[in-house]
Amino acid sequence: MKKLIILVVFILFINSFVFCYTIDAKIDTMKTDLKHLEVGDRIFFDVSVQHDKESGVHYIPQEQSEIFIILSYTTDIQNLDNEIQTGFHFASAFFDTGLQTIPPQEFILTSSEDSVKIYSDSLQVTINSILPADSVALKDIKPPVSLTLGFWDIALPILIIGIIILAIILITRSRKGLPIIPEKKKKKLSAHVIALKKIEQLKLQDYITKGDIKRYYVEISWICREYLENRYHKLFLEMTGFEIRQSLKNLNVEKRMEINSILQECDRVKFAKYIPPIHDAEKILDDLVNVIYATKEQEIEEVQDEN
Repeated sequence: MKKLIILVVFILFINSFVFCYTIDAKIDTMKTDLKHLEVGDRIFFDVSVQHDKESGVHYIPQEQSEIFIILSYTTDIQNLDNEIQTGFHFASAFFDTGLQTIPPQEFILTSSEDSVKIYSDSLQVTINSILPADSVALKDIKPPVSLTLGFWDIALPILIIGIIILAIILITRSRKGLPIIPEKKKKKLSAHVIALKKIEQLKLQDYITKGDIKRYYVEISWICREYLENRYHKLFLEMTGFEIRQSLKNLNVEKRMEINSILQECDRVKFAKYIPPIHDAEKILDDLVNVIYATKEQEIEEVQDEN
């Protein structure tokens, strides 16, 4: 055991001579208002690494979490006297309230002889809720009074509602020129055919031009979840984002990282104050089409009963 400890200490000692570096992480307070951060607001932070001129630094992107994401990052390199300073400038966001921690970011420092992983320090910020401070849950002043209902008190409203729903269905089908009694479907459409048709219908709505970006992303999220449900026969429409990622992983679904990225982007627009650029809004629909074509199954036609 003592020999193993000595060996580890020796390796770390030798490695410290191979790589000489300092790493520093801090929040960019010029771009980030730390006193008034809310859910979905952008948080800018910088990580700088000083190292010798014979080595280089590369960022290793991490898997996004449900409450913290890296939106983008840029790099710059400055030549100092005998060293190089490589700077990484990150734009990020939190989707939960309270005291939150920006996790350490992972980098790889390489030279002509070896490479080593290095990590930045974690950073803490306080995220405020977007709800009013005086919002409180409503409570009953006194316990509810029990109500005794007879048979017709329940049956009659249900009957009336059923008649109204039936009338609405009949009127709607009549206006669309559809038969009152739907014909038996002769062909079962595949999941990808259904999804692609809905995407074409979504394009005709032209929500981006109308400025209804949130409705646009809600429709994309629904089409994606419905396609996954029809394709893999699991209740993806009722799952949370975390449950969807687990199911895709368990099913070993191809393009699952792209699917997770699409759904996370939709959730950010639906639940946070995030308005994406028009280019990103147009691209996400193309990304969904590519995922559908990459994961689709062969279309299965049902044999028609001539009788």
